[in-house]
Amino acid sequence: MTTAPPPTRLTEPQRRAVAPLVYGASNEGIGARIHLSAAGVASHIRTARKRFNQLGCSRPVLVHTLLSSREVPPPTCQRACPDFTTPELQLIRAIATYSRNEDIAQAVSVRTDDVLAEIDAVVDKACADNATHLIGLAHTWGLFGPARDARPAAPTVTAEFGT
Repeated sequence: MTTAPPPTRLTEPQRRAVAPLVYGASNEGIGARIHLSAAGVASHIRTARKRFNQLGCSRPVLVHTLLSSREVPPPTCQRACPDFTTPELQLIRAIATYSRNEDIAQAVSVRTDDVLAEIDAVVDKACADNATHLIGLAHTWGLFGPARDARPAAPTVTAEFGT
């Protein structure tokens, strides 16, 4: 019987570049913090997508993958988890799973034209900066299972993006 090899892990520079994604940071914002061009950050993000077999995925899906694999730590947050409704929790899970609005809409039984408004509403309720940050916070709040300690990334980078 053979077992699958463990996933390829990120290098420390790659981890430093993708860790701030859990805060919903842009390539430019990350680059400014770690002294790397936005193109350099994009290159590290592409590498992370390749290493985790997530080519073409959205940032929220990538963040969910990175957090689930414990490659990066979840964002810090002092706020309590909002009292999400069952449909809102289903939407959060769909955002973490699907990259296309059409697939998210189908997963939560709403019209594709209404998906962005639904996402914006739950992002606002969570006081998140965007959908990517929402997925990071959902991990912090244990919405995908018990919150776990993750391997620490560059603490000075993540702390600067804290909420």
